[in-house]
Amino acid sequence: MKTLNSIAIEYLLRNDSQKNNNRSEEITREVVRIKTEQDRKSQKSLLFQMYALEEEAEEYFI
Repeated sequence: MKTLNSIAIEYLLRNDSQKNNNRSEEITREVVRIKTEQDRKSQKSLLFQMYALEEEAEEYFI
């Protein structure tokens, strides 16, 4: 039979574990958001580089 102390300790451990899990999920979401943002920036940068090359090629051939 469980004592009141062992039940309380199990509850605290479980509750702390859930809090840590929530923090992990928040960190994971933030990392995904930052990575997505960086991917967008690099795609925009690549797109601008392509436009610059296209303009340069037009100037060269005209």
